[in-house]
Amino acid sequence: MSDWQKGDLALCIDDDPCPVHPGSEGGIRKGGVYTVLEVRAVAARCGVVLTGLRLDRHNPIHPVSGAEGYQNCQRFVKITPPKADEFDREVIDLMVGGKVPA
Repeated sequence: MSDWQKGDLALCIDDDPCPVHPGSEGGIRKGGVYTVLEVRAVAARCGVVLTGLRLDRHNPIHPVSGAEGYQNCQRFVKITPPKADEFDREVIDLMVGGKVPA
């Protein structure tokens, strides 16, 4: 299928209207970052299985079936955030109720 996994961050690189089902993009925006909730094979065209991503928001409603759909993974690239530095760890500690160093 693909190397996408639940929890991956997906950067949208293509928000053009779908030529087959216009309006089925579900409001994704180029440059938007989404969290992958589920990955599945969604269709086969000419023997090629497409990988669909269900995202934390902006999942399209299929214009014919009315079912919640999946975004074509080719509209996205997987991104990896940088590792937390000392400042990030300090902020996280404060957010979860940690003590501020004097």
